[in-house]
Amino acid sequence: MQFAIPAATSITSLFVIKTDFYTNKDTGEVRASVQALSPIPEGAQGNGKGYEVTEYAADASVLDAIDLSNGPAAYKFESQIRPIRNSYGKTTNTQVLTKALVEQVQRPQTAAPSKPAAPADGTKA
Repeated sequence: MQFAIPAATSITSLFVIKTDFYTNKDTGEVRASVQALSPIPEGAQGNGKGYEVTEYAADASVLDAIDLSNGPAAYKFESQIRPIRNSYGKTTNTQVLTKALVEQVQRPQTAAPSKPAAPADGTKA
């Protein structure tokens, strides 16, 4: 009997505000990260309300799909749980963004300055 064990993947939607990466000088490994705003859950420990910055580990290829030149934007990512070793040598299971799902990028709506409409007959009001 054979079993097909699915990968533990999920779809994560994030409002991305920053991307970053560095190269480990000893191994040449590129470590990438994505920072996003996340709402603080109601009933969370402490008294914080509003939003917090959350950082996610990411594959380096994910950064190529993120364009922040026009400001923060909402993106969808495929993510997996992977064992990650931190700089202190401790390994933990961490959610890693593995692929950016290309869709219409959603940017926050900004109010454009409105001009009064000119009369159609060309007369001044």
